[in-house]
Amino acid sequence: MKQLRYTIAGKEVLISISNSGNVASVTTDGRQLEPTAEEMAVYAGVISLALAQYEVEEVHDEETSVITLKGGKTPWNDPSRQFNHTK
Repeated sequence: MKQLRYTIAGKEVLISISNSGNVASVTTDGRQLEPTAEEMAVYAGVISLALAQYEVEEVHDEETSVITLKGGKTPWNDPSRQFNHTK
């Protein structure tokens, strides 16, 4: 069984998905989900997201927040190929 955790409006939502891909349970802050009519659309969206994530097995690369730029001559920065000069 796979469990996906989300935070919605300050509440922790835990969606348990069985090995066959069915939603086994949905809890908020450790209690069985009992949404109001207004909350149901939000929870339905989160459950849909969890099922899609389960199907696709989303993979995220761990990226650093540092970007290193090194200058150098390339055809892209060749002045003779630029369109912003006039004769």
